Amino acid sequence: MIADALLRRQSESNPVKVAVVGAGRFGTSVIAQISQMAGIEVAAIADISAPSLEESWKAYGASPESIVWAESSDAAADAITAGKRTAATDASLVPGLPIDVVVEATGVPEVSARVCRDSLSHGTDVVNVTVECDVAVGAALSRLARQNNAVYSLADGDQPAAVKRLIDWSRALGFQVIAAGRGTRRYRSDRAGVPEEAFTRYGYDDEMVDRRRLNPRMYNSFRDGTKSQIEMTALANMTGLVPDVPGMHEPAAGVGDLPNLFRLARDGGILSREGVVDLANWGLARARADITEEISIGVFAVIRSDHPLTADDMGFYGLRMAPDGRTGVIYTPYHLCGIETPLTIAEAALFGHAVAAPREAPVADVAAVAKRDLASGQRLDGSGGSTLNGYIVDWDQARQMVLLPLALADGAPLRRSIAKGSPLRYCDVDMPGDSVIQQLRRELGDSGSDSKPAMPTDQISFPA
Repeated sequence: MIADALLRRQSESNPVKVAVVGAGRFGTSVIAQISQMAGIEVAAIADISAPSLEESWKAYGASPESIVWAESSDAAADAITAGKRTAATDASLVPGLPIDVVVEATGVPEVSARVCRDSLSHGTDVVNVTVECDVAVGAALSRLARQNNAVYSLADGDQPAAVKRLIDWSRALGFQVIAAGRGTRRYRSDRAGVPEEAFTRYGYDDEMVDRRRLNPRMYNSFRDGTKSQIEMTALANMTGLVPDVPGMHEPAAGVGDLPNLFRLARDGGILSREGVVDLANWGLARARADITEEISIGVFAVIRSDHPLTADDMGFYGLRMAPDGRTGVIYTPYHLCGIETPLTIAEAALFGHAVAAPREAPVADVAAVAKRDLASGQRLDGSGGSTLNGYIVDWDQARQMVLLPLALADGAPLRRSIAKGSPLRYCDVDMPGDSVIQQLRRELGDSGSDSKPAMPTDQISFPA
């Protein structure tokens, strides 16, 4: 259906026009994939780095002389209207341009929130790659999209949308979703990791880092566990699944272990309730000879059918099953960052459909937790940095404790010393002005420093 609709747009000389904000590795992968497709084209790319813009247009197959470097929104709009390719070093020029979809891929929460908000306010569809922004204000952006007859969605190819596809399939067929999530590869020492050593932990050499233009903070957030916590928060807010415990269980597991582990404790599993998000840690699993079938970069859903015929078919046709004979796991052993994102773009532009949008009200948040002992006056550095980890928490519990969301921590100085492993509250930091994220959070009922704690933080703990 998508392929046919794109071919129709191609035959009508009316391709879907896309602007990409953020020309890093993910954004460039999206751009490269679009260059191979019919009925869709990249009309504009924005990034603060001119060399990154040049690399991205090169990946698209555009010659340097064919690019119009725009210094104003009017100049960019005129170039796009004339059918020319446009580059800009100022992301604020993008909202309001004559394009169909904005792909936000900067990885910077505040920039992402501003670009998404302003684009949606103009009625332009948005595909947000910056999950760090989505977990903070995605529900508010979804509301804004509905108000302006636009689409807001996270991106195919990234784990939250990939798991959401599995959940949608399962629910449509009448299966009960017991747990859903993604694989990780994290070792016990990784929680305290810093950006400077991220590539060494992965075993990546300088050639790979340079060729793929990898971001050390982003890769540190993968390895210290923060990124997977963020992504499962996004999944929770899209699906209504919740964390069973703060930070989730994240057991050592391979594919075959998932339907056994993700069951109620009374049935031999690890859960206190069903309908949860969680992780499967292949890093810890590798040390055990009894665990096989890697899922370190894959996604999964543990599902159950109470119909005896369907349950029998599940195992007969190849699903790994729990001993109860009713619970099995569906999974994909990979995810294709950037490569699949054009599908989300196409569904938004062609059908007005959001593949992976947050629900009206959040059910989970990402709390900022001290990665090590922190001193009064120390400036925090957010996701993937050296000062904080992010952990998924229940939304209502986070509001009762007035916990500081990770997306608001970057750049904030501490008012007091914080012990390693302790969550931060709004009152623990000096907020640097009134940001877009703060404004949108208030729309979601998070008044931040204006609130008084109704629950002490010693009632919450996080896994090592």
